[in-house]
Amino acid sequence: YDREARAFALWLNSLNVDPFVNYLFEDLKDGLVLLQAFDKIFPGSVNWKRVNTRVPLMRFKQIENTNMVVDLGKAHRFSLVGIQGADITDGVPMLVLAIVWQLMRANIIQTLASLSTHGREITDADMVKWANQVVASSGGRASPIRSFNDSKLSSGHFLLDVLNGMKPGIVDPQLVTAGHSDDDMKMNAKYAISIARKLGATIFLLPEDIVEVKPKMILTFIGSLMAIKH
Repeated sequence: YDREARAFALWLNSLNVDPFVNYLFEDLKDGLVLLQAFDKIFPGSVNWKRVNTRVPLMRFKQIENTNMVVDLGKAHRFSLVGIQGADITDGVPMLVLAIVWQLMRANIIQTLASLSTHGREITDADMVKWANQVVASSGGRASPIRSFNDSKLSSGHFLLDVLNGMKPGIVDPQLVTAGHSDDDMKMNAKYAISIARKLGATIFLLPEDIVEVKPKMILTFIGSLMAIKH
């Protein structure tokens, strides 16, 4: 879980939470960072009068806070079946990652909705459609993807075509490998991340996330590109 935990910690820190998140599973156990994240993404959603804020907190006070986190997640239609506040306090990796991922995704969707002309919620399918359209309009050679699970993403060619479609000429073809071996794919992935950052995108994923086609992380990549394009 280390790679996802690192990416999610970077994202939480980008929200200027206090204290700074170094080790995700340990630093979220009292619920305070997650409650701050909820309040930043859904302003006014946290009733701070009910929150235990005087640290260090005893375990039962931590669980009161993390139960509040779970209740807020359910109120915002997160999928939290079987997750309890104690799971966050105990640092159960899979369950902690599940709630942080849904917060991060909500943040991306909310940002894109605020930037769109119609203001409606953006779906994963909308992001896939946008990326395919950018590639097609730019004359990119990569074939369309069906979802962020598409194995074609591993070579890095599709993401590079998206970037070149956003700013024609920004991708140097001589620096793009054939993408057949793991090393070649990783070089393309590194190049795509470098260009995205040059364009001003906030990137949390690693080259390995592209090569291994981690759909959650690739969604954050495309979402960030959509945001700067808008």
